[in-house]
Amino acid sequence: MRVQSLITIKIQTAFGLCGLILAVMPAAASDYLNSCRTADGAYVIEDEVLTRAEADASSGRQIEYETLKTTLLKRETGYCIAKASPGQKYQYESKTYVVRIAFMDYGHRVEIDALCEFAADGLPAAYTCDKQVVTSKEADGAAASGGVNQDPPAGPVATNVWNHNGSRMRLVANGTARTFLYEVPRDGMVKAGAKKGSVLFSGTRDGTTYSGRAYVFKAGCEPQGYAVSGEIAGGERRITLFGQAPRIGDACRVQGTKDDTLVFDLEEP
Repeated sequence: MRVQSLITIKIQTAFGLCGLILAVMPAAASDYLNSCRTADGAYVIEDEVLTRAEADASSGRQIEYETLKTTLLKRETGYCIAKASPGQKYQYESKTYVVRIAFMDYGHRVEIDALCEFAADGLPAAYTCDKQVVTSKEADGAAASGGVNQDPPAGPVATNVWNHNGSRMRLVANGTARTFLYEVPRDGMVKAGAKKGSVLFSGTRDGTTYSGRAYVFKAGCEPQGYAVSGEIAGGERRITLFGQAPRIGDACRVQGTKDDTLVFDLEEP
């Protein structure tokens, strides 16, 4: 399966997600997002063309590649209802997935994971999603985890303690699934709504690559998830994840995104 073209178009919903039209509506503008970037940030896939994220983007140098594996992390489907169009339902779909790709770059074979975000939205451009109804959810491993006070994955697990930005975290490992839970949140995170057991990251590990979803906390709001990926390094003692974190404004609405880096350092036993 080839990765589809990456087209970034503003999605007109309160959550950044609404979908394909279920009912026939005139002048409906279907928004579409399918964006992939490799774990090291060096490569992107756009319009079925792989390029380097910076150097080759302007030069137009294309790299032939093949997709070795696709792993679903999280998928959600449902529909939106807009006050501007009572009685109409607009189906949406969103998913986070990882593709492992292989290619030759300057004479060297590269095999690497790319983290992808997909969202389809058929809501007319002038409408907003005033009510979102989720009809199905599915995930691989722990990727569906989120929110606060989440129980660790069932089955045989291994845990250890890490430091993240002044908070004490517990990493729960269950097979390839990985979950970072707050053990002792710093004061600022407690005020934002985090507590012992709150999930900060949920996803999988493949080799040295971590990928999945991290969560933003704001007082009075549900944790807001976003895609992240990165590497474990420093002799298995540091994990660095990168993503586009949502900015949460009034009434818990997402108002744009910002570059975000999450660093976890293993604590001495």
